[in-house]
Amino acid sequence: MAKTVIRVATAADLPAILALYRVLDEELVDLQPDFFCAAPREEEPLRQYIASTDADFLLAEQEGAVVGLALVLYAGWTPEFSCVLPHRYASLNDLVVLREKRRQGIGSTLLAAAKRWARDRRLEYLELNVLSQNSEAIELYEAHDFVEATRTMRCML
Repeated sequence: MAKTVIRVATAADLPAILALYRVLDEELVDLQPDFFCAAPREEEPLRQYIASTDADFLLAEQEGAVVGLALVLYAGWTPEFSCVLPHRYASLNDLVVLREKRRQGIGSTLLAAAKRWARDRRLEYLELNVLSQNSEAIELYEAHDFVEATRTMRCML
């Protein structure tokens, strides 16, 4: 098995990032076709994340090829409500690994890097959202100590 190296993306990585988002977007369509469609990602928001001091695309590379990514960012403080305790936290917005590279530990390596990114910034926790139909992702996250904290429910009208 090839060695996986994690590094922070640069602007030169935009084509590889876009290719991984195509994989992710296809899966979103498969999981929730009534809510997602395959459409080209806009480049400007991705460039802004790359340039940001509060966000990073963490890229997984094997033999010089990008095979996965995690987008992690500083989310800020929990909402300022009298009943909510204040916490600073990070958000794992996206995580995707090429289909043919799955089940090789790359997702676990990216999750570990995302946790390290948050710890290095002295943040208290890392939060993510996952589609309820994405059982493989849920299994991965639970194996890395993520627990369900809230649940979003939808009623079609």
